[in-house]
Amino acid sequence: MEKRLIAAIALSILVIVSFQFLSPRSQRGNVRVPQTEPQRIANPAATKTIFSEENISAPGQEEKETILETDRFILTFTDVGGSLKEIKLKDKKYQGEGTGLPLKIVSQEKGEKAVFALESNVLIGALDERTFTLVERTAKRIVYAYTLPGRFTITKRYDLYNSNDYIELRVAIQNLSDTQIYKDYDIIGASGLQASALSMGRRFLEIDSMIDGKLVKNGKVKGGEALIKGIVSWTGVKERYFCAILKPLQDSEGVLLRQFAGKNLASGIRTKRAPIYPNAIVEDAYILYVGPNDAKRLGKLGFGFEQIINYGVFGGISKFLLGILRIFYKITRNWGVAIILLTCLINLTLFPLTRKSFTSMKKIQEVQPHIEKMRKLHKDNPQRLNKELAEVYRQYNINPLGGCLPLLIQMPIFIALYQGLIRSIELKGAHFLWIKDLSNPDFVPLPFSLPFIGNQVHILPLLMVVAMFFQQKLSSKSSPGMSSEQKQQQKIMLIFFPLFFGFLFYKFPSGLVLYWLTNTILTSIEHFSMRKGPSTT
Repeated sequence: MEKRLIAAIALSILVIVSFQFLSPRSQRGNVRVPQTEPQRIANPAATKTIFSEENISAPGQEEKETILETDRFILTFTDVGGSLKEIKLKDKKYQGEGTGLPLKIVSQEKGEKAVFALESNVLIGALDERTFTLVERTAKRIVYAYTLPGRFTITKRYDLYNSNDYIELRVAIQNLSDTQIYKDYDIIGASGLQASALSMGRRFLEIDSMIDGKLVKNGKVKGGEALIKGIVSWTGVKERYFCAILKPLQDSEGVLLRQFAGKNLASGIRTKRAPIYPNAIVEDAYILYVGPNDAKRLGKLGFGFEQIINYGVFGGISKFLLGILRIFYKITRNWGVAIILLTCLINLTLFPLTRKSFTSMKKIQEVQPHIEKMRKLHKDNPQRLNKELAEVYRQYNINPLGGCLPLLIQMPIFIALYQGLIRSIELKGAHFLWIKDLSNPDFVPLPFSLPFIGNQVHILPLLMVVAMFFQQKLSSKSSPGMSSEQKQQQKIMLIFFPLFFGFLFYKFPSGLVLYWLTNTILTSIEHFSMRKGPSTT
């Protein structure tokens, strides 16, 4: 294979892989994330509302959990902080891998805050650890309350809906004292996203927030905590397939970012401070979406949550290709067949570029002996050599970049499809032939264990290596003017290149490998047919 073509393909793959590994981990957006701000200290007028641990007794009670179900969720509430401890998704399409049970999306782990936990250094310390009283429980509502006698009562009312993908929370604070106090707290929204541990999910874990009309992304939180001030539309944590998004229904001060032990992320809202007069009540409202990264599902809510789904620089192309993929699925009712049909359509569309690339390489191979003679003749005169080469290219109507340029034009399509397929929730749990999940590597169990491989082998990458070997064989052609060193390099690349790709793709999701395998087979067929045909002038 022409060296420039090999370099172009290798560059394409390196760009794809680098884009995949680097982009989710970097901090992006136009808003700079400042260092963690200290807890706000009450102003002198509010000093009477600050209460220390000495003013109250320690809870000292055993945690009590309450489980409620809707058509969409199984929710586990706790009286510790009156918060939401665990969320399971009942949708059969997203059942736990290999268990057939509801998928646990959110779960409070050690050191993490529960969903809807409240924190305040003005009302009272350690508010998220206080024991709340369960005051109401119905099929569609659960209410917790915490009272500090003579001071205030905090009420958290959760409203559940069978047909909705979100949970509503209303936080009411009543002033029981004869002096003014202040509404001043942080509320945790997306926390404990557990699905990120599955199927390469943690690589995509990040906090996305819509602040001042701009989407701000954070893959890491420097110092473990930070605050981004601004008008908050929503904030959430997402991974490869699922997300949890919190939307305040009133003005707030900014988005609170957290990073716990390891790489777990959480985001929340810092409320605007507001006075609460004696015997008065103030109330805030929030909406929490928990579910798949499904643009159609998110768009139906009407809050702009669908903007959390991002396919990268070539996102427009990704959405277009995924739209075609879904059309093929509606026809075939199988995602594997749909991927094959999409690959065929892409190859057919790009065939003129492929033909141009092949024709350009073929012409260069035909004049290669003449070029080699000129290189030897003018090896001490680079300027004369370049002039002679330009004349040869002009005489034979050859574009020296013709073999690479079409591939570079195709790069955006490859990258866009890669980004689309690797994030497509539809592939999760999709079957094809022996493949049980197109979002994961395919495997066939072995009766024994092998070094570096284990007790199972991935079939698709091995088939891809074989297909790429034959593609290389068809694309490579020894020219009469090639030196023995060049022929040896060509033989090495014939073996190394497929093995390199096999290693690179070995643990990729099988849906992606199926695309590349199909593309390789189709390209081999095209090269074979063009090689048998007459040279295009």
